[in-house]
Amino acid sequence: METIDKIDKYIEETEEDNFDDKLMDKMFEFMQKLDPEQIPENMTDSYIDIIDDLADETDDIEEDFAKKKVKIKVSDKRKRKMEYRKNRAKLKLRAKKYRRTTKFKQYKRKSKRKAKQGKTSTGKRIRKFL
Repeated sequence: METIDKIDKYIEETEEDNFDDKLMDKMFEFMQKLDPEQIPENMTDSYIDIIDDLADETDDIEEDFAKKKVKIKVSDKRKRKMEYRKNRAKLKLRAKKYRRTTKFKQYKRKSKRKAKQGKTSTGKRIRKFL
């Protein structure tokens, strides 16, 4: 009778404590103990992936933190605005130069001609979405 009681007790314990969780914990501990420098270079990516997966599975508590707002300094805003203005001016100048080139003029003539056929200048069909 004692052996039957022991077997029943073992079955109850394994049902309560999930065997998979214990196995994952052991695998995670084993992988953590490995020295990353001794792992071959072609295996490092898979090692990192396995560690990430195991760490995700072993984390029982998911905590959500309120994201901290990043305050942008006035000087940074001003600097970004000036860079944007400089870049915008350069783009405008480049576009102005391009419009004067013969390539642009050929492209415009070709696009007008193809538009009559219902195509773009590259020859693709013009799609009209309603």
